[in-house]
Parts: sequence; C-alpha cells; structure tokens
Amino acid sequence: MDNLLEAPILKKELGLLGSFSMGFADVGADIFLALGLIAAYAHGLMPFAILVASVVYVCSGFAYAELAAAIPVSGGSSAFGKRAFGKWAGFLAGWGLILDYTIDVALFAVASAGYLSFFIPQIGVLLPLVAAFLIFVLLLVNLLGIRESSAINSFLTLVVIGILAALIFFGFQYAFKLDTLLGAIKSIEIDPGMDSFLYSITLAMVAFVGIESISQGAEETKNPGKVIPRATLLAVVCVVLFAVVLSTMALGIVSYKTLADNMNSPLVPIAKALPFTDIIVPVIAACGFLICFVSANTGIIGVSRVAFSMSGAGFITRKVQWVHPNYRTPWLTIIIFSLIAMGLAFTGDMVFLGELYAFGALTAYTVTNASLIALRFKEPDLHRPFKMPLNIRVGKGEISLISIVGLVSCIAVFFLVATLHTEGRNFAFVWFAAGILYFVWYGGYREKADRNTALKGIETVS
Repeated sequence: MDNLLEAPILKKELGLLGSFSMGFADVGADIFLALGLIAAYAHGLMPFAILVASVVYVCSGFAYAELAAAIPVSGGSSAFGKRAFGKWAGFLAGWGLILDYTIDVALFAVASAGYLSFFIPQIGVLLPLVAAFLIFVLLLVNLLGIRESSAINSFLTLVVIGILAALIFFGFQYAFKLDTLLGAIKSIEIDPGMDSFLYSITLAMVAFVGIESISQGAEETKNPGKVIPRATLLAVVCVVLFAVVLSTMALGIVSYKTLADNMNSPLVPIAKALPFTDIIVPVIAACGFLICFVSANTGIIGVSRVAFSMSGAGFITRKVQWVHPNYRTPWLTIIIFSLIAMGLAFTGDMVFLGELYAFGALTAYTVTNASLIALRFKEPDLHRPFKMPLNIRVGKGEISLISIVGLVSCIAVFFLVATLHTEGRNFAFVWFAAGILYFVWYGGYREKADRNTALKGIETVS
C-alpha cells in the first residue's frame, strides 16, 4: 500500500486534439439530448433559447481558457476558487463539479444505451442495465490511463463531427423549408409563453455543460499555456455553431412536437425526413451512441480528476489521492464515482438527471467567472499565456467586460434553474448540505490528526 501513496503525479499525455476532444465530446453530446428537451418548452423559439444560454457558455469558456492556462492543475473551478477566495469557495465549486460529472456519466450512459436500442430493440426493457454495463466498460478503460481514454475520445469526436457536418449539409440541401421554420416562430406571449420560454432556457443549459472538462485535464496536458486556450476556444466555437445551426435546421424540417415526442433521440426523426433514409438513420443513431458514450467517458475523467484535486487540497479524504503505481491514474476515484453513476443510471429518469445536470455546472461557472475577476486584482502579475479581451482599467487592476457579463448571466440563469426545477433544487440542496457537513467535520478531523502528529513528533525529538 505504501507505494500507492508515493508521488501522486499524473502523466502529461494530452495534446491539442485530445484536449479539444474532452471539451467537445462532453458538450457536443448534449446536443443529442437537449434538442428534444428544449423543443418541448421553447417550441419554435428553440434557437433563441439556445442563444441566450450560450452567453453563459461563451463567457465562461473565455474564463476557463485564461485561468486553466495560467493555473494548469487538475481541479478546474475548485482550484481557481480556492486560489481566489479560499477553501470554502474551492470546496463548493468542487462539490458541485462532482455532482455534475457523476450525473454526466449516468445521463449519457442512459442516452447512449437509448441510441443503441435502435439497432437492438430488445435491450429497450433492459436500458438501465445496459447503461450500467457501458459505465463498467469505461471504468476499465480509464483505469489503464488517460492516453487510452483520450485516444477513444479523439477518434470518436472526429467521427461525430464529420457525421454532424454531413447531416447539416443534407438537411439544408434536401429537406429544410424556410416556410416551415418561419411558421414555427411566434411571439413569446402567444407560443410558448414567457414562463415556458424561461424554463426552456434553463433546459438549454444542458446543451452547454462540460467546457470545464478541458481544465480538468490541465495537469495532464502538454504545454498547457498554449494548448488549453486553443482547445477551449475551438470547442466553444464548434459547440455554439452546431447547437444553433442544428436547432434552426431541425425546425425547418420537423415540428417542435416531433422533437419533443422523440426526446431520447431527437436527431432520428430529422434523419428520417432526409433522402437515403436506410443509410442516414442508422448512421445518426450510431453517431448518437458514440458521442453520448464519449461524454460519459469524459465525465469519468472529470469526476476522478476533480476529486483527486480536492483531496490534494485537503477538502476530502487523502485516500482519494491514491494513484495507481503502474498506470499513474487516480484509480480509487475512478472506481468510486463510476459505481455511483451506475447506481444513478438504474433510475433511467432522464428529465430528473437533466435538471440536476445544470446545478453543478452553474456553481462551477459562477465561481470561475468570479475567480477570474478577483485574481486580476489579487494576482495582477500572474503569468497569463492567454488573456481575455475587452479589458478596462479599474484602479490598480484590470477587468474584462466578458467576465462581468459571464458572472451576471451565470447568476441569472442559476436563479432561474433554482426557481423552476423543484425536484432538482431539493436534491441539489441535500447534496450541498451533506457536502458542507462533511467538509466541516473533515476539517476538524484533519486539524486534530495533524496536531496529534505534530505532538508525537515533538515527543520523539524530546
């Protein structure tokens, strides 16, 4: 056991493609779920709901690009929050991310199993069991190392990008009708109504959860000062572009009701409206399976790394920081949170999991934007390989207008999510309350243990 405790250092394996794939896979997969959820409440205003939610994503993406390049450690928002505001901010951000990533693994394992059922209809009744099995497969892959895990991400991400680009081309070329799109768009008061539209914005956040993943791999990224900003900004552009274009195209091909009725696989009815259906529909279903599978994989990478970082920061038990002596992976966190995700996958309730998905992410996004603002003043001389644009001088410091917009938009959307999602709010409250109680208890335990160790040292010297 002693050799497991030595030098908990993660290997640097990620390049630009691997880093980009972590960000795109985690967020890009959300498109395969979110269109149906958003359409159910935004109706013909779905692209507008996505655009509003994308403000949070774009601004937060810039913040992650600057901070992760300047502070290239695993932990992401948790590490940024601790450095800017202290241990409480660091813990809350990290605890929210643990919730977010664990839900990510469960949610997208269920989704990937749902797309897989297109090819094997018999597994429909065993969907939760199949989802749990897929998580188990990913658990084994991640134990081997991030190089193997990243290779899967990179390959499947390139395949999915190619398929999505082809779908957009064929959709606009052969099936899209401008009259159908314009007919779906009505004033907010008439359809869907302001309350429903605001609710759809909170669901649209599901389409933009995951940019944090790139910063989680910062400690394992080669030349993070250059790679992380490029990968982050590239992922932001690709994800927003795909989300807006796909949602616009979808409403020009099928009705919002059709998308809502096919919530588990919203791209399939779009594919069925295209020529060459016998070829395109199976390809889209396969694409949905692959990208959701990759997102679940990225979730395991993320949750294991943020827990590893929190352990190193003294927020949670030191045992979580154990690194496998051969594969140099945080094996204990990979196993623990994969098993929790397998349990959540057995619920099969995608709406409930979707509600919870945004809570952890918004907590992290809010802390990240606030940390960027604070560190610009607290550590003005910190080496920043990438710096957010649109900066203005404020006293002795400097602040980016983008970070202000990011912080305000995060708080606004978080308020909407907390107000409109009752079940998710209640579960999130229990999650954070339990985390705070543990944090207070463990802080006292650590302080007492360290004091006893110091006293024994003094006695030994005496």
